Amino acid sequence: MRPVLVATGTDSVAVGVTVIATLLLVAMVVAVGYLLRAVREMRREAQGLAHEAQELLDELGSTVRRAGMEVERVDRMVGSAEAISDAVGSASKLVGGAMAGPLIKLLAFGSGLARAARLVRSGPPADRDAGKAAKAAKDGRRRGRPRGRAAARAAARSGGRGRSSLKAS
Repeated sequence: MRPVLVATGTDSVAVGVTVIATLLLVAMVVAVGYLLRAVREMRREAQGLAHEAQELLDELGSTVRRAGMEVERVDRMVGSAEAISDAVGSASKLVGGAMAGPLIKLLAFGSGLARAARLVRSGPPADRDAGKAAKAAKDGRRRGRPRGRAAARAAARSGGRGRSSLKAS
């Protein structure tokens, strides 16, 4: 005959706790396995990100160096433009100063030449003066006599004599 095993209450509790503990241990092992796999994946991703970041930083450094060279080049160009602007300003002042006098004289000569041409075209001076005298007579004035305040000043300077008295003497 075989001996019969009888389980007491404490034995049943001990078996139940052992089974639950074993299940919890298996679940923890599985969770740790998942965690290790996740950590490995994260480590790979971090290494990939670090590699990409290093490439980007290297590219950024070369871009900054190129930008610095461009800034230096633009600075040189601005300096050259300032020097050219100063030179052009000085040259224009020099040319303006050198040409102003002769240009004014040339314009005065041209104006005089135009006046002379008008005088030549209008005829001899006697004909012109006769026309002016006739027009002044028509207006009721004497030719060559100043009017207004200018006439009073001229009369005071000449002692009451007009222009006609100066011509007669």
